[in-house]
Amino acid sequence: MKIDAIATQPHFADHLGPVWLALPTEARGTLYIRDRAHPGLPNAFHAQPTRSANPTLTASAGDLALARRLGRPGAIMEHGCGQSFGGGRKGSQHSSYAGGTGRDAQLFLHPGPHPAARDRAVHPDARVEIVGCPKLDTLPRKPVRSKPPVVAVSFHWNCRVCPETQWALADKEFQRAVADMAKSREWTLIGHGHPRARSALERWFARQKVEFVPTFDEVCRRADLYVNDASSTLFEFASTGRPVVVMNTSFYRRNVNHGLRFWEAASVGVQVGPKDDMLAAVRRALADPPAQQAARERALDLVYAYRTGAAERAAAVLVDWAGA
Repeated sequence: MKIDAIATQPHFADHLGPVWLALPTEARGTLYIRDRAHPGLPNAFHAQPTRSANPTLTASAGDLALARRLGRPGAIMEHGCGQSFGGGRKGSQHSSYAGGTGRDAQLFLHPGPHPAARDRAVHPDARVEIVGCPKLDTLPRKPVRSKPPVVAVSFHWNCRVCPETQWALADKEFQRAVADMAKSREWTLIGHGHPRARSALERWFARQKVEFVPTFDEVCRRADLYVNDASSTLFEFASTGRPVVVMNTSFYRRNVNHGLRFWEAASVGVQVGPKDDMLAAVRRALADPPAQQAARERALDLVYAYRTGAAERAAAVLVDWAGA
């Protein structure tokens, strides 16, 4: 039985691509992607998927629904750290996140125990497996720090599911902080952001006279420190052994606990609010003392059950599921 995959966004392909490549040749079907320039996936098929009975791996609720409309038995793998928003009524059942409704997959593949537990509770008849995050093995490392260091500032897209899904760019203080960082000679500043906000962020960083780096791979190749609000890339960058700064907006609710980024794993880096001194936070993070490193490791352990071998682990589960 051939196993296909559908990735309608490049950041979905970042997660599915390694799994598709890890499948045994005899089980590897077609990976349908729309991004013709996606690195590392030269043999992906750039077209809309067709009707098929092939088991199909997806990385989003939308792609899962597409697979089901095409008669395909569907599996879904997180395209991030498994963050969900069950701490508040709004967002707790959103189909885009673990534990949401409308995610009628036969198989769920998760990076860690938190999202797995949420999907098990809502989908008791489905198979739920913890495999890690395949993207982590593909991320570039940077063993030697640049002089001056390179600092990347990145924002989530302004998703309106709940306050914690919105970007920190809505806080004027963070806008001013980035402008101040751009003027400093202590570091070289580059900009980045969620693919859904690329156009808006590219224009915004240009107004700050900051180079915009479109791919996260390139950020990982160049940056010594990553500043971010609420994207899974916060943990992905930290997994490479480098420090991060965590932006907490004025509207992120401290009395609402969603888990992971909000709030147990927020200690992955130096936390900074809109009223705090961003430049001082960046300096503390760049120092990266042993206590900060230990806190980063503890936070990553909450997010990822495994930090290597996820693609092979996921491929083995897919083969077993497809043959069942």
